[in-house]
Amino acid sequence: MERFENIPSIIPSMDVDLADMVRIIDNVKNLKKEVGGLKIGSLLIWKYGLEKVVSEIKSVCDLPIIFDAQKAGTDIPSIVEEQVRLVADVDIDAFIASPLGSGSKTLESFIKTSFECDVTPIIVLEMTHPMANAFLKEDVGEKILIQSLEMGVENFVAPANNPERIRIYRNLASEKDKTIKIFSPGVGPQGGGPDTAVEAGTDFVITGRSVYQAKNPAEEIIRMYALIKKAYGARKDTI
Repeated sequence: MERFENIPSIIPSMDVDLADMVRIIDNVKNLKKEVGGLKIGSLLIWKYGLEKVVSEIKSVCDLPIIFDAQKAGTDIPSIVEEQVRLVADVDIDAFIASPLGSGSKTLESFIKTSFECDVTPIIVLEMTHPMANAFLKEDVGEKILIQSLEMGVENFVAPANNPERIRIYRNLASEKDKTIKIFSPGVGPQGGGPDTAVEAGTDFVITGRSVYQAKNPAEEIIRMYALIKKAYGARKDTI
């Protein structure tokens, strides 16, 4: 089942308190064109529980829910399989895994179990913060992308604040005759521009503080969407 077809669009990251999450979602829920889904993370889940958070979201809107455990998918294969099943049990649409440093068997288990449970796997290729790859081999993102493509994954995370890396990943997929969708955090406070990321190949801009710290989150999303829509048009013209 394909859950992410609204390209380009924005994925607000709900790194806030539960009450603020509900308020923000209620504010943006009617932006069907601009908002491609909602991302929830580990801090919210640790405080309130996965089932409670998902229930609150579904009581307000029907947008796709992405769970980013920051960072799941890094344990031994059997644990990762159970992580996916727990996510599927509460009807989450997609699960972000960060297999950086965990090995090919863990990645394989995450992808296989996600497909079995009808959860869309989204694979992190590279992080957004400085020195993120200090303990990793230079081509680790490319290797993760290739293995994931071979297993049928179409959705990946690449850093908005490093557009050249986005281009590299998209071009590598094209060389393999694969079509991918790129989700990019790292805009705003982390230095990335939503428009420059989309020009480079991003399909979904993940943004947290830029939206949830705005006086009117819906207005900020509309402003940002205008930028990425123009950038996407420019990108399509060059293909």
